[in-house]
Amino acid sequence: MRGIPVAREGYAYIALSLCVTVILFCLKLPVIPAVSFIFFLFCVYFFRNPKRIPPDDNRDSLISPADGKIIDIREMEEEEFLNFRTTRVSIFMSLTDVHVNRAPCDGIIRKVVHIDGEFGLAFKKDIEKENERNYILIENETERILVVQIAGFLARRITSYVKEGMTVKKGEPIGIIAFGSRVDIYLPQNYKTMVSLNSRVKAGMTVIAKRGLS
Repeated sequence: MRGIPVAREGYAYIALSLCVTVILFCLKLPVIPAVSFIFFLFCVYFFRNPKRIPPDDNRDSLISPADGKIIDIREMEEEEFLNFRTTRVSIFMSLTDVHVNRAPCDGIIRKVVHIDGEFGLAFKKDIEKENERNYILIENETERILVVQIAGFLARRITSYVKEGMTVKKGEPIGIIAFGSRVDIYLPQNYKTMVSLNSRVKAGMTVIAKRGLS
């Protein structure tokens, strides 16, 4: 996925909308080809996969796993995969955000668990327990970081690019959620969050937390 400007999940949408546009144009139908072409442009824009370079090679920092807006920051117990008290940062991705998710740090993928569920609005309470979601547990030399891809109202497909045992580098693509959704990252409490509510972040670029700050 690195360096490819469009996520592969968009190929079918892009090809189909382009073919329909050409056919409708050849049929000389009024207005409809223009609507189809606009949808083609939307698909290219939505499934874009811009090149992202992490701001530094500092192992003490974590970068955002998703583009979007910070909608929640809270301390909580994560009992399913981490079994310790964490800080959870929730990122809402709108239709205009890049939907390719990226590794917040270097590490080994220890678990990938997909759970079926509902498709409620991504900013509603408790959707992390009710909606369809995909858990990605990353472990490095000293700690474990949990990234959760959560489907939203329009998101009907979560795709993970990683499997258990794979090694990832900070900023590498790890998955995609189509058409508006949410990504949560669970941080060990020795990290200090560097973002605030309603701030905007970019996957693979924005430092979301740093380790060891008082």
